[in-house]
Amino acid sequence: MKTYEAKTEEEVVQLACQDLGITPDQLTYEIIEEKKGLFSKKVIISCYTQEMVQEYIENFVRKTLSNMEFDVETVSYVQNGRIYCNVNTDHNSILIGKNGVILRALNFIVKNAVNTEFKKRYEISLDINGYKETRYKKMTSMAKRIGKQVLKSKVEVKLDPLPADERKVIHQVIADMNSHLKTESKGEGKNRFITISYVD
Repeated sequence: MKTYEAKTEEEVVQLACQDLGITPDQLTYEIIEEKKGLFSKKVIISCYTQEMVQEYIENFVRKTLSNMEFDVETVSYVQNGRIYCNVNTDHNSILIGKNGVILRALNFIVKNAVNTEFKKRYEISLDINGYKETRYKKMTSMAKRIGKQVLKSKVEVKLDPLPADERKVIHQVIADMNSHLKTESKGEGKNRFITISYVD
């Protein structure tokens, strides 16, 4: 987050954009102080860019994991409004955990840190050595296989409990597959699961 000061809101936004080398639509800002006196005017904004958010995520991940004595490298990118951060490390089994439980916890911590720092909700996806990408591919092929099975048998299939991001992949695959197929999430918390059923 950076702060800038000028006489008007328009001027201060222009000043921030010039300094950061961006256009106004790339700037997210909040007016933190505004004074309109007879002889003086002042507007102070607190602002940031998408790149600053990505930088913050990468630094936070590197610092958190290096404090735990893990050597890591990070790379981030934005796709469809979601920020992806890939972590490369030699300790992937420890940091991923059984069925990705540690990775999900890390993702939750990073997301909360970002939302607190920038006072805005961001969709963030943390991955370690391509683990999630591999899982998503597995979920996609499983959804297609079960979808074909349900189309043929017209019998509802209940899947094992899955994390939210993996359920999302299955919902999307089935939605794109056939209008006679329907998915529904049921259950609570970590026991939440999906059913795939046939509809006329």
